[in-house]
Amino acid sequence: MTKGKVPLSVYKTIAELMNKAYKASRKVLEENKRLGIPTPFSLSGRIYYLMPDGRIVLKRNGRKK
Repeated sequence: MTKGKVPLSVYKTIAELMNKAYKASRKVLEENKRLGIPTPFSLSGRIYYLMPDGRIVLKRNGRKK
């Protein structure tokens, strides 16, 4: 391998891993929605919750987060 050049196989592997991660995260979102539980996520250092009805909130169960 020449210095500074990345083989095509590395890009293909990365693309496959990213695809698997995307599918897994979509599956988690769908499962949480089906079960009626909020899905936590972080944005700019703050924790938000994606509620089953699609709302995004900063607090959960009446407690501020």
